[in-house]
Amino acid sequence: MRRTTLGALFFGWLYGVPFLLIVGLIRRYTLPTFATRAEAEHFATVTDRYLGTALGLNVAVPVLGLLVAVMLRDRYWRTHFLGALAGMLLFLAAYGIAATQSAAPLIGTVPPALEPVPEVTVCIPTSGGRTCPGG
Repeated sequence: MRRTTLGALFFGWLYGVPFLLIVGLIRRYTLPTFATRAEAEHFATVTDRYLGTALGLNVAVPVLGLLVAVMLRDRYWRTHFLGALAGMLLFLAAYGIAATQSAAPLIGTVPPALEPVPEVTVCIPTSGGRTCPGG
């Protein structure tokens, strides 16, 4: 039972963290167009959740696995999780390199208003004694 649990933890880290990092980085560096700023901010929030979860799991899972393997005196998985600590540093370095290579904005682009703001060129007096501004 313990070997299966430690194996699931290790392979979940090995395949899950890179998947979340890749999905987060793809979302981070695409330039989607949104209709409103609220949609763009929602996209950014979800993207931050992917990246935050990936980076948190990248640190927590190898440390937790190593602690459990040491407590269970399982030498096989202890060596694997020690290697995972080195892999954790590689993931963080790869993320740092990817994060510095792009200047894309986080929330994508929001198109400007499609209709131009009309300019007032003619004054039309209204009833009630109000006159046109400026005379």
